[in-house]
Amino acid sequence: MEAEKPSFLKIAFTAPVAVADEAHRIAALLLQEGFDYVHIRKPDWTADQTAELIEAIPESLRSRLRLHDHFQLAQRYNLAGVHLNSRNPIAPAGVAKTQSCHSVEELAGCDGFDYVTLSPIFDSISKSGYKARFAPDALLKAKPAVPVVALGGVRPELFGVIRERGFNGAALLGYLWPELKN
Repeated sequence: MEAEKPSFLKIAFTAPVAVADEAHRIAALLLQEGFDYVHIRKPDWTADQTAELIEAIPESLRSRLRLHDHFQLAQRYNLAGVHLNSRNPIAPAGVAKTQSCHSVEELAGCDGFDYVTLSPIFDSISKSGYKARFAPDALLKAKPAVPVVALGGVRPELFGVIRERGFNGAALLGYLWPELKN
């Protein structure tokens, strides 16, 4: 029997750079904060650096991690999957996948994904000048076949608004890592 997916996904993205006590903070997001997944997004890290971070996270939590880079590590560590992006647009065979989208039109070609992120929904917290690009009803009009997760300027107090706009979840980045704020 297939596990039931949560009705509203809570996803965390790591800071793109190293932060203090990161493995412990990732574990806390999954255990105490109730996030469904943590995306490890370290575009400038080597495979060895990424593996070191994964190994510092309790093995029991690794099945809730997704990689944005170094996809070969996903199967080695039994991770939740990979997140396709402009740097890494092709998933290895047999690995669950998610993807970044930056327009409603992109959603049409996303069959076979666990979910996709759509951004920026609100003005970014961590990227100066990265402004919201979507009308509040854009997703409701599009009626995508794949679950869509809001990304960009997301804070917990916006979860209700995000649900009303038809999203299946929320992804947080800048809110979780105060060291990234401009």
